[in-house]
Amino acid sequence: MSDGATAAPRARLSAGLPPAPRVNLGPAQRLLAGLLVTLIYVFLLTPIVIVVAASFNPGQSNALPTGGLSLRWYRDFAGSDGFVNAFKFSLQLGLVAAIAATAIGLVTAYGIVRFLGRRRALGQAFALMPMMIPHILISLALLLMLTQIPLPEAAVLLIGHVMICLPFTVAGIIASLEGVDHQLEMAAWTLGASRWRILWEITIPLVAPGLVSSLLFAFIVSFGDVYISLFLSSPGKTTLPIEIFTFMLWDSSPVIAAITTVQMLMIIALGLAIERLVGLRKVMRL
Repeated sequence: MSDGATAAPRARLSAGLPPAPRVNLGPAQRLLAGLLVTLIYVFLLTPIVIVVAASFNPGQSNALPTGGLSLRWYRDFAGSDGFVNAFKFSLQLGLVAAIAATAIGLVTAYGIVRFLGRRRALGQAFALMPMMIPHILISLALLLMLTQIPLPEAAVLLIGHVMICLPFTVAGIIASLEGVDHQLEMAAWTLGASRWRILWEITIPLVAPGLVSSLLFAFIVSFGDVYISLFLSSPGKTTLPIEIFTFMLWDSSPVIAAITTVQMLMIIALGLAIERLVGLRKVMRL
């Protein structure tokens, strides 16, 4: 078997995935499968292409541009205090939530991989539980907590965003820790290094790509959140998705398409960075 034919199975094994089953298809079946996959991609990408094209429409309607292209709605976005402030707040909230979730996720993932042993699956299930719970229920629970405990609304909003980001950071860091040779840590331990020094000087440098990718993934999750922000945002501290939602209740113009295009470009760039650092498949392997 050629090197090219064995590259894919080796990549799956190195990622910790079982070998893909071999399926022998005839020419007609391959053509039909290719056509089906193409139609699925067209179905998924057509709305995105329409939104991006509508953002360059010089007119007021959310339609494909027919009279030329214009950056009018991008200028409107940049000149709108409401959208710009919401965009900045989403960036700040997403960055703080991502850093906090990555720090907590590192300690949690390290404890699950190194200390739980046979109970690892149970610990991982608990760590990923916020992903299984609908975000609207998490929002309501935090809102009820706010009525009982006098915490600042911004703090509760941050807690909510950290909660929904935490499963992704735990999953991504666990995937990176599985590639670290435990004998390196044991060697440092026998030489007298403390557990925290081992974590700081050996483990963290080795899993740094996984940490960065988990942080970026957590930022994407926080930036695009709707439910937590809808229930817990305070006046003057509105995230961009909520600002868009409020705007569309009363108006509709291609400025929303322009904002969406900017968001998509940012998320695509972050996704490519994650794929480059550690691979999206590892981060999403829950």
